[in-house]
Amino acid sequence: MRSKTVWLMLVLGLVVSRPAGAEQTDRLTFGLRASVASHDKKENFNQYEAFANLELPWSWQLGGGWNLVPKLELTAGVLKGGGESGFVTSLGPSLTLRGLEDRLALDVGVSPTFLSRRRFGEQSFGEYIQFTSHASINFEVVRNLHVGYRFQHMSNASISDINPGLDLHMFELSYRF
Repeated sequence: MRSKTVWLMLVLGLVVSRPAGAEQTDRLTFGLRASVASHDKKENFNQYEAFANLELPWSWQLGGGWNLVPKLELTAGVLKGGGESGFVTSLGPSLTLRGLEDRLALDVGVSPTFLSRRRFGEQSFGEYIQFTSHASINFEVVRNLHVGYRFQHMSNASISDINPGLDLHMFELSYRF
């Protein structure tokens, strides 16, 4: 137990520490996302969620005004399908390529995801635990206010014999502090 506590403290220390001379890069983003209906399964699905992104204290300057920034994303929302609704939440890392004076961002990531129910109408997702991978693009329309598009795929990575997966096209509005 003691060794686990020491490892946890070391990991937390790395996350909140900043290398000497590193510039301030940790910023927080809050936003809302909504999907358009997915028609590729037994039921039509929509997802609505709030999210928060925390930029981690590292970044890599790539030249030409582009940089690469690791983030941690937390989401919480509702998944609707088959006349039923369930809670959905995720927490995981992503990597953002940012350029054009920080006005354009391309983001990819993968997160463990928890569903409050496995079945929505006739569609079963097999397990409560899923994994969501995504790719997104967003653009700053006015200072700190961003609009974006995100394609995401959720599945249980075959930890269950039932693994239909779910692809969603999501639109987002966010504010970056």
